[in-house]
Order: sequence, then C-alpha cells, then structure tokens
Amino acid sequence: MYFFPWVQFIQKFLLLVIIFSNNYISNALGQTVTIARYIQTTDNLSTLSQILSYPGLADLFTLLNSTVAVTLFAPTNEAFLSSGIDLTNANGAFVSNLIRYHAVPDREILSKDLMPSLVVNTLLNDSSLVHLPNGGQVLYLMKSIQGDITINNGNSNGNSNLPVKIIQMDIVCTNGVIHIIDSVILPPLSLFDTANNLGLTQFINISTNANLLSNFNTTIGMTIFVPTNDAFNRPNILSIGSTEKISLLKLHAIIGTVIYEIKDGMDIESSDTGKKLHFTVKNDTIYVNNGKVEKSDILLQNGVMYVIDDVLLPLDGSGGNVVSNNSTNGFDNGYNVQGTSDKKLIVGTVLGGICGGIVISLFSCMLYKWYRAQKNSKSVTTSPTSININNKR
Repeated sequence: MYFFPWVQFIQKFLLLVIIFSNNYISNALGQTVTIARYIQTTDNLSTLSQILSYPGLADLFTLLNSTVAVTLFAPTNEAFLSSGIDLTNANGAFVSNLIRYHAVPDREILSKDLMPSLVVNTLLNDSSLVHLPNGGQVLYLMKSIQGDITINNGNSNGNSNLPVKIIQMDIVCTNGVIHIIDSVILPPLSLFDTANNLGLTQFINISTNANLLSNFNTTIGMTIFVPTNDAFNRPNILSIGSTEKISLLKLHAIIGTVIYEIKDGMDIESSDTGKKLHFTVKNDTIYVNNGKVEKSDILLQNGVMYVIDDVLLPLDGSGGNVVSNNSTNGFDNGYNVQGTSDKKLIVGTVLGGICGGIVISLFSCMLYKWYRAQKNSKSVTTSPTSININNKR
C-alpha cells in the first residue's frame, strides 16, 4: 500500500513522456515534409488522406504538396466518424467543399497569432454556398486565456452547437502549418436554416410575412441582429401594421457590411434608410440600441448573425437614445443606449441644478429682507401708540 502512490506517479510521468515524445516526433516530422506528405504518414489522419485522393480534390492535394503557404485544420479519423457524414457515398462537390473549408490559403497561422480572435478566409468559394463580398467563406478562430483554441464559436450548422477544438497545434511543415482538430468543420448555412436550427421561429414567420426573408438570405454580405421569440412576443409587437413591421425588421440588418468584431461607440446605418445602430460594449457584453447580444458571431452563407434579447428601437435624431415608448409605435422601451443625448441630459441636469440653487438662494434672501422690513415697520408703528396711551393716563 505504501508504494501505491509512487506507482501512480510513475505511470502519470511515463504517460506525459509518451505524449511529449509523440508531439516532438510529429513536429519534427512536419518540419521535413509537406502538409500532404505529413497527412499520408500519420495514422490518425488516414481518413483525411483517403479523401484527399478523390479526383475532385486533386488540385487541393497538389496545393498541400507544393511550396505555397497553407494553414490546414485537419480532422482526426474519430472526428470524421462522429460527424455522421457518409464520405464513401457523399456527393463529390459536397466533400470537396467540406475539405476546402478547412484550408486557409497563402498564410501560415500559428497559435501565437490567435490572441484573442482572428477571422480568416478559406478555400471554400462555391457560389451556391458562399455569398460574401470578399469571396471565400471565413473561419472564426478564438483563443482563450488558458491557450485553448476553438473554431466557429459553436455555430449552429445542423450537426452540433459545440465549437470545434484544436487538440494538437503548430505542426509546422515545409509549406505551412497543420492544426489537428476534434470535429469536422461544417460550412455555414443560410439565414433561414440557421435561425430555424436555433429555434428563432418568430423571426422567420414575421420576416417571411413581410417578404424580407428571401432578400436577407441572398444579399451579398450582411450583418443581422435577430431577436429571440420572447422578444417578439412582448405586448403589441405582433400587432403592429405591415409598413411599420417592414421598417422594424430592416432596422435589424446592415447590408453590404459584415461585422465580425463590434467595438464600443460604433454607429452604423441600418438597411432602414436614415436609421442608425449604436453599439456599446460593457464588461465584454455587447449592446445594440436597446438590445443585448446573447449569442455572437454566428456565421452565415452571406455574413454573420447576432441573437439579441429585445426588438430593436430606432435612435432619436441626436444619435443617442432610442425613441421613447408611446401608444402608437407598439414598442416596449426598457433600455436606453448611452450616447449623445445622455451626455446632454447629464450636463443639462447639472446646470439646471446650479441655476435652480442660485434662484432659490436669491429668493430666500429677498424673502428674508422683506420679512425683516415688515418686522421693523411694525415695531416703529406700535411704539408711539403705547406712549400716547400712557400720556393720557
């Protein structure tokens, strides 16, 4: 029994040595071969090696075997198996696009380049799957403080909402770098399919009835803020008129611009002409007008989606606060965005308080002087009368 803890210690030590040795050997091998050759000679990447031998991926294999820089996110055999994708009978174009989505051309991305996040273009540029202004579909890479790297932030793609994780990073080859990942990265879906997978049915129904969903689906480049079902179910939202409803939904979209990183203080015009969206970032929480972002950077075929907790209200003319609630617009205004109007309100309140204090002080002084004058006058009037009475006696 006394030796048992030492046995456990030795077992753990040997396990660490084995892991370290495997990583060292893998990295040493990578430094002497191309990405394609490394995949061919690595046991837990045999499925990927087989896929790269398909005729439809001959050009990608050639690229991975050339001198051109590439970053490849390589799924393990287990990753392909757990994905449920039937690779043997899958459509050739589907498999080709799937693997191209794992490759970043013309750059070598190391783990040290990912603090805290990075958006990169991939080789996936099939026009039936990608509607972005800059061509290839993107990957959203994020590195935690602990050094863990995840991909695509748990996007809803019909398979899993869990983010893809890098389990072995920085295998540097002669023509780039390989990061081994624990899942297959599925390409983003359309706005309709993504919203449907996330259960955002009210947005789908309202935007469909307003004849806007098809435009949102096909526009080239878009950032859209989709309220939750609870947000749409608040009093009077569903009962507003069709014209107001179209304007309301347009306020939630930015057309032609894909915003993967929101910064505090940004003001951007929405697709509802003349109406802007104001962004506030507090303690890593993002607010847009009166809405709080609950889920960010959900990639789409044509842009990015953010899920918010409220139906957005337009800003007032100053570009600061959202418009106030009234009986005709049907909006529930529960949050004011900090902006120009708030600053004016604060300054006005301070100046008003100072002026009010001065007025009150002057009025008090005048009242006191009037009171003293009245008292002195009464004293003078009363004194002679008293003397006259005494004289008569």
